[in-house]
Amino acid sequence: MTKAATWKPLNHDTILHSVENTLGEKLSSLLLTRNSYINRVYELEKHDSRERFIVKFYRPGRWTPEMIEEEHQFLAELSEKEIPVIPPLAFNNKTLFALDSIPYAIFAKKGGRALDEFNKEGWEELGRLLARIHLVGATRKNSQRITWRPAISTRHHLEVLFKTDYVLPDFQKAFKQTAELFIKKADPRFDDQEFILLHGDCHKGNLIHRPNEGIFIVDFDDLCLGPPIQDLWMLLPDIQENCENELNWFLKGYELFRSFDQRSLELIPLLRGMRIIHFVSWLAVQSQDPGFAKHFPKAGTKRYWNEIIKELQDIVSQIY
Repeated sequence: MTKAATWKPLNHDTILHSVENTLGEKLSSLLLTRNSYINRVYELEKHDSRERFIVKFYRPGRWTPEMIEEEHQFLAELSEKEIPVIPPLAFNNKTLFALDSIPYAIFAKKGGRALDEFNKEGWEELGRLLARIHLVGATRKNSQRITWRPAISTRHHLEVLFKTDYVLPDFQKAFKQTAELFIKKADPRFDDQEFILLHGDCHKGNLIHRPNEGIFIVDFDDLCLGPPIQDLWMLLPDIQENCENELNWFLKGYELFRSFDQRSLELIPLLRGMRIIHFVSWLAVQSQDPGFAKHFPKAGTKRYWNEIIKELQDIVSQIY
């Protein structure tokens, strides 16, 4: 399936018709496109009502239906435990539906304020929130979701990348050799780590603040089995050495509910290397979508590849 064909079944009429059939209710003609690069997300409204829904169409072929349903089940369990997440709505005991070959789910619209920086109380609240999520995730170690360690997830991202021609020919050998060496040196450091089901893509863009309700964590699309530190490191405002206060505040909240293995902080540079390769693979998948060049004008250039390879080489040189 070409990138152009991936989303071809989606248009104003097909989306409204499919979602109306799922809801069993008529919708207004409103169809607002919401920000999402990997998936397609729209805001819809009930007919003669201000009630609105968010409909998320998952990129075909990225996850199996069983993997998406596991995400939904995890969200439902978190919600039942009064953890601030937004689970998909169920209709006829189902949360996953399809328009042609494109799976989708429907969520209640819950607005909130984006979060920029956190104070001491905010970091402690984040710690409590993630610890409660991890308590549930620690009971779900038999998962169909990808395992977040270099020999599994990073290897997969590298394979996806090299199925495309996204890496410029002059940089393919250097990038592949550096990535392979990173996997070889970094993966053994994950051998003694705890692996639990966790958010996987926990950064400030996936947090919102709702008045009188606190911080909500959204978009569990990258749910994975990984070390708990994966849900912390992207939230830090600087390198670990410059975040002593933030880490202490976070751990104060986290350890009210769950112990945190501080040895796992040593994984942060390795997780950053994994993120680099993951993001390059993500760009390769996205690169043929309409509007890609506008949003990522510098991606894939000679300068880009020089910088990416150097950054990975620096990380590899520090792994002992």
